[in-house]
Parts: sequence; C-alpha cells; structure tokens
Amino acid sequence: VYRIGDAMLFYGLALFVLPRFFSKSTIFQLILSFLTLLGLYLGWRAWIEYLLMPWLFDTTGNKLVQMISLTIFNGNTYVMFSVGYFFALKSIKQQKEIAQQEIAIAEKDAEIARQDAELAILAKEKTLAEMAFLRAQINPHFLYNTLNMLYSKVRGASKEAGNIILTFAEMMRYATSTRMQQDTVDLEGELDFVKQYLELQKQRFNNNIFIEYEEQGDFSYFRIMPMVLITIVENSFKHGELHDPEYPLQIKATLEDDVLTFSTWNLKRKDDNPITDKGQTGIGIDNIKKR
Repeated sequence: VYRIGDAMLFYGLALFVLPRFFSKSTIFQLILSFLTLLGLYLGWRAWIEYLLMPWLFDTTGNKLVQMISLTIFNGNTYVMFSVGYFFALKSIKQQKEIAQQEIAIAEKDAEIARQDAELAILAKEKTLAEMAFLRAQINPHFLYNTLNMLYSKVRGASKEAGNIILTFAEMMRYATSTRMQQDTVDLEGELDFVKQYLELQKQRFNNNIFIEYEEQGDFSYFRIMPMVLITIVENSFKHGELHDPEYPLQIKATLEDDVLTFSTWNLKRKDDNPITDKGQTGIGIDNIKKR
C-alpha cells in the first residue's frame, strides 16, 4: 500500500506535472502542481498511518512528526527518481526525432541525387540524338566534296565567290566532324569557327555590315562545349541592326585566370519580331543555359 503512494508521486511528477509545466512561462503552475501532488502523497501516507494501520493492526500508529519526516525522506527519493526518469524520456524522444529527421533528409537527398542522375542521362541522350539527327540529314563527305568541286569551278570566274564557298566548306567540315560528338572541343577551334561565320556574313552583305572582333589571351590549351559561342553570335545577326558604322556589332573574347568571358553587343533591330520572323526557334539561349 505504501508503494502505491510512491508510484503516484513518481509517475504523477514524471508523466503529468513535468511534461505540462516544465517551462519558464508556467513556473507557477509547476510549483502549485508539485505541491498539490506532494500534499496528496502526504495525505496518502497519513491515511495509512492513522486510519489503515490502526484498523488492520489495532495500533495507534506513529506520531505526526515522525510520519511527516519519514514521508519527506521517502518522497524525496522518488522525486529525484521521477525527475531523472522525466529527463531520460525527454532525451530519448529528442534523439528519436533527430534520428528520424536525419533519415528523412538522407532519403530526400538520395532521391534528389537519383533524379539529377536520371535528368543528366536523359539530357545527354537527347543532345546526342539531336546531333545524330542533324548529321543524318547531310552526308558530311558528300557535302564537303561538293563544295570543293564548286570552289574549283567558280574560283576562276570569281575569286570572291570561290572564297565564300571555301569558307563555307571549312565551316561545314568543322560542324559535321566527329569532334562535335564529344562533350568538349578545342576553344581555339570554336573561335575560328566564329570568325569564319563572321567572314561569311560580311560576304553575304557585301561588306556593308560593321563588326569589331577582339581577342585577348591564349586559347590554345582550353576546351569548351561545342556550338555555344556561335549561338550567341547568331542572335546578334537575328536581332541586331549591323549597318550603322557608329554602332558596330562588338564581339570580345577574353581569357584571364582560366576564366573565359565572351560578350556581344549590338543595336536591336527596330523591325525585329521574334514571333513572326521565320526560322527562329527561340531555343538557342535556353539550350546554352541547360548545357
């Protein structure tokens, strides 16, 4: 019967009083609840000492002071046990929550990594498929040989026309070469391709467009993804006004501290309408960002 009171004090403090009122904002409720619980414990032992014991054994029981001192001594032990039990339960609960959170984060990171890997594979497969499709439309050897044949036929009649064909032939040989299947190509080759494109455009407009091209740095030891720079330059021709000598198309390639900066600047064509302009797909810049 004594142990019932001890259990009431232990579990009442560990499972009811401390979980509800153990904070700075409820310190008054904590003290009041603890004193109430202690009063119930004292009452329980008084009932045993003065009512139950005399009734069972026909004795007068212990004196009041002795009963109170024994109650405090015995109750203090279970109070300490109860507080320790409360903090043990709280610590175990916190550790479980932290472990569950870490597991959830790890699972989420693993899922993100798996999705990123799948997206990377799909993107590479898509790029390879698109490049393969484009190459399938034109037989590179046939095209290059045909352009060389045309060059040999027209160079005697028009040196200018022959140079145009020769420049275009070199561009097509580069664009359809097996090097384009690689993830990266020589940066110097890409810049040469850009310069050939600019030369071809000048011939196309009878040198009536104005372009300023500048290079700074040694590009011979670096690599870059293919067909990135030419896409940026093409946009200048699609949307730019290039016939004003005061505002030429400005292209600058700078390599400094292993960092390539490639920039273009041009006036925007007033009649430019990307929606109705034929041949415009609107995917060039997005494709560069994705790659």
